[in-house]
Amino acid sequence: MKNSILSLTLILLSSSLFAQVWKSSENKVHFFSEAPLENIEATNTTSIALYNEENKQLAIVIPIKGFKFEKELMEEHFNENYMESEKFKNGKFKGTLDGDIDFSKDGTYETTATGILTIHGVEQKRTIKGTLIVKKGTLQMQSKFQIKLEDHDIEIPKIVFSNIAEVIDVTCDFSFKPQPKKK
Repeated sequence: MKNSILSLTLILLSSSLFAQVWKSSENKVHFFSEAPLENIEATNTTSIALYNEENKQLAIVIPIKGFKFEKELMEEHFNENYMESEKFKNGKFKGTLDGDIDFSKDGTYETTATGILTIHGVEQKRTIKGTLIVKKGTLQMQSKFQIKLEDHDIEIPKIVFSNIAEVIDVTCDFSFKPQPKKK
């Protein structure tokens, strides 16, 4: 995780030492899988996100082991059998926020982020819709999108195929605070 955070920081800060960088202070990534026998859902609050206002670069790292389930056995199966979290420790998104946002004005903005979503070691170019809320010097990013398991080579054994949906609903909510500018 430390290497991922260091890499994110270097990427975002490399364009300009004087750019306004926003760092997530509170995060919530939630996924939900509706299936006939049992719904599966988990929440992760251990993610980190950085946004560079000048070059519009957005980087997010989500530690896979940070997802917490209602049932301990589900969490174990998720990490060991499906996500192989010892091998693929993080989910990542690195991209650019599309459009122009006036961060000096409070408001709600519909936008998209275009970049590379990496899950289970598989990179996929994605454009993800979201909402930005600028309010009293803070920034909140919210998004809801879907991930197809097959797009990221996540295999579901035939014996439990009916227990897990092939498409997972993901909801993200990141609260950012501006970081002090370098002088």
